[in-house]
Parts: sequence; structure tokens; C-alpha cells
Amino acid sequence: MEAASQPLDHPSGRSLRIILWILILLAAGEFVVRGPVRYLQEPSNWNDLSQNYTASKLWLKGQSPADPRNFVALWKQEGHSRLELDDIRTHLAPPLGGLVVLAPVAAVPWAIAKPLWLGILLLSFAATVAALALTSGFRWNEPRTLAVVAGSLALAPFHTGIASGNSSILVIALSALAIWAAHRGRDVASGVLFGLACALKPQIGAFLVLYYLVRRRWRLFTIAVACTTALTLVSALNLQMRDGSWVQDYVHNAKGFVTANHIDDFTTANPSRFTLINLQVPFFAITRHSRSANLLAFGATALLLWMWMYCVIGSRKNMPELLSLAAISVITLLPVYHRFYDAALLALPLCWCVDHVLGSSRTIARGALLLMVVFLFPGTAFLQQLDVQGRLPAWLTHSFLWETVVVPHETWALLLLSLVLLYTMSLRLSTAQEV
Repeated sequence: MEAASQPLDHPSGRSLRIILWILILLAAGEFVVRGPVRYLQEPSNWNDLSQNYTASKLWLKGQSPADPRNFVALWKQEGHSRLELDDIRTHLAPPLGGLVVLAPVAAVPWAIAKPLWLGILLLSFAATVAALALTSGFRWNEPRTLAVVAGSLALAPFHTGIASGNSSILVIALSALAIWAAHRGRDVASGVLFGLACALKPQIGAFLVLYYLVRRRWRLFTIAVACTTALTLVSALNLQMRDGSWVQDYVHNAKGFVTANHIDDFTTANPSRFTLINLQVPFFAITRHSRSANLLAFGATALLLWMWMYCVIGSRKNMPELLSLAAISVITLLPVYHRFYDAALLALPLCWCVDHVLGSSRTIARGALLLMVVFLFPGTAFLQQLDVQGRLPAWLTHSFLWETVVVPHETWALLLLSLVLLYTMSLRLSTAQEV
């Protein structure tokens, strides 16, 4: 980390620690209520684990997870509830490597897997905070660490991810541990961890691995790619040997996910589209054209990526690692499908901001923290609920401002945060070039 910065452990006094501990206790209470308690109180057996669990269990049984008939039969047996064959949730095309990664959870009955998964997610949260704090060089007894713990506990995307049982929390933990291992020069361990993360959710892990490719950490990058590829091949070969018809169903479901999946659509076909945080949502609200929204989202992200790579490559390895990773973690959320819980990646920029909130970059760090305040509360979900309940005036909820600025405010905050971090990187680049 930057030696010239003045971290939070600079002569702070007892009062700061007391305040931070109070914030930790308050944030922990919110975390428990909005995370694990909601997970356990879900009235139905269905959550975000259900699809992955059922698909992985079908894979273990040698049955095609892409055949909705298999899914309906197994879920009725395990979850004691029925989904119809025409339900889009039964038409799966999951990352094949993820079926192998989740096999240990799928090997046990659903009644055991559900609480077991909650334990895995809670351990994942702890691992994320610990790994990033260690990578940042924080000591366990200093205010910076307490601030990171409090901030992470307060981040609403962690609450939502745990409450819904989403695997993003595990993927982010694997990525954070991989970053810590890479920081310590353990490229093999880091590559394996990134490989597992990419096998589960490539749209999260792949962008972070890009940093190490740009840094020419060839061994780490090669192992990450090899690990993901090996898991995918093992999964595909197992299906091919035991159910050769899986490929046709898988391709059909993959096409349907793009063309007929209203649950994850960013257009008006999906009433809850504003729970997505990728750029297509506000851009569609502006253009009212899905192709234009995609082009704008991809174009904006390509520009951000070019700026990021220019700074990383041009700094001649003088760019702070955590700053580079913080910037790419935010950019990751913009070009493709992401929901609110994926913004738990903000734990990375949170660590960088805490490390610099009293240093030479304090103005920028505080500005970035201000943008992240948006994610201490699920604002979009709350606004949509008020709209559904008719508690807001129609002139507001049917206005151009509502759809382009108000409800997609989380996405705009992410875009601004990426620009703030890229601006900081450009300042570091200028300094490096002057040396």
C-alpha cells in the first residue's frame, strides 16, 4: 500500500475505536437480520441455490440438467414442491464447471444442503473481509480493520446475497482469497481459486483475472484458465458418457435464456428489471431500444476498460495493486447481467478507500465512499415496492426522470465510482511517468 498515506490508525485515540465498535455491533445486527435470518425464514424451499443444487445433483446422477423433465422430477423429490415444465427456471444452461464445484453440496439431501449452504456463505463473507484486509496490509487491532469490518457488514449486497442464497457471495470470497494468495506470490493457489470462481460465475471472476494477465503473471493466469477448462471438460465428459442428449437441450436453453427469459430481461418485459445493476437498464430507459442499450453499455465499458488498461500498463508496475483491482471490480458490474448482490464486489474499493481516507488521496477516497453509501440500503428494491403498493404519485413513477435516474441510481453510482477510481489511477500514472 502507499507509504505516504495516513491511514485510520494514525494517532486516533480511544474514542475512535469505541465509535467503530458501536458501528460494528449495529452493522452486525442489520447483517444478521437482513441476511441469515431472512434466508432461514423463507417460507418456500426455493432460493437462488435451488437451481444450482438441482442441476449439480442431476449431474451427479448422470442425468442432463438441461432437460426440464429431469429438473421438475428431482425438485419435486427434494424440495417437495412442483414447478411446471414451461417455467423458465427449469430450463437450465449453467456454467458446466460450476456443476462440479457445487457437487459436494448437491451430494447431500436438500434438507441438509440448505443450512449447509448458509454456513458456506457466512464463511465466505468472513473470508472476503479477512483476505482483503490482509492484502491491504491492515493489522487486526487497528481502526482501519474495524472500519472495513463495519463497512462490509453494512453493505446491503452482502445481505441480499446471503438472504437469497446466491453463489456470488462464494465467488467473491474465492476471488478475494485468490487476490490475497497472488499478493503473497502464491500463483498456483491463486490460479486454482480464480479457476473455481470463474467456473461458478465467469462474469465476476474473469475480469479480475484480466488484471494478472495485463501484469504478465503468466503462471497464475494459465493455471486459472486451465482449472476452469478442466472443470468444464470433466463436467461435459461425464454428461456425454452418461446422457448423450444433453448438448441439444443445453444449447436450446442457452438460446432461450437470451431470447425468452423475462426474469432477467432488462427491458419492459421484466417488471423488476431495475433490480439489475448493469448499464443496459438505464440505457434502455433512455433509448427504448434493446440493441441500442446493449451497444451503449458495451461501448461505455470498452472505453472504461481501455482507460484502465492504459493506466495499468503505462504505470510500469508502479500502480497500486488494490486500486487497480478496485477499479476493475466496479467496471465488471457494468457490461453484462448483474443483480444487486453482485455489488458485494464493492468490498474491494471499500478497502482502498479506508486505506486512503486520511492520506493524500483523501478527497477522492471520501468521494468514492460517498458513492458507495448508496449500497448501504437496497434503495431500488424499496422504491419499486413503494410503487407496487401505490404509495407514490403516478406523475413521478411514470416520468422519464423516474426510469432514467431515480430507480437506476445504483447503476449510475457504479459508473461514477468507476470514473473516480480511474481518475485516481490516471493521477498515479502521471506521477509514475514523471519519475
